[in-house]
Amino acid sequence: MVFYRSCPKCRGDMHTRQDFYGDFKECLQCGLLQDLEEKTSVEMVGSSTAGKTSGNTRGRKGEAA
Repeated sequence: MVFYRSCPKCRGDMHTRQDFYGDFKECLQCGLLQDLEEKTSVEMVGSSTAGKTSGNTRGRKGEAA
């Protein structure tokens, strides 16, 4: 997919690409790369940390994480 005049550096055209590390946008004129966030990974991080609250911290004072 091409995004016309969306490069923040040179206002060139960007297109989406994918490699081993994930999806990203690349400028056709200057070569700027921008990572695209995956919605599933953001949602998974938010849901996995939401249930983990440290309500009982007695006896843990001074411990390193």
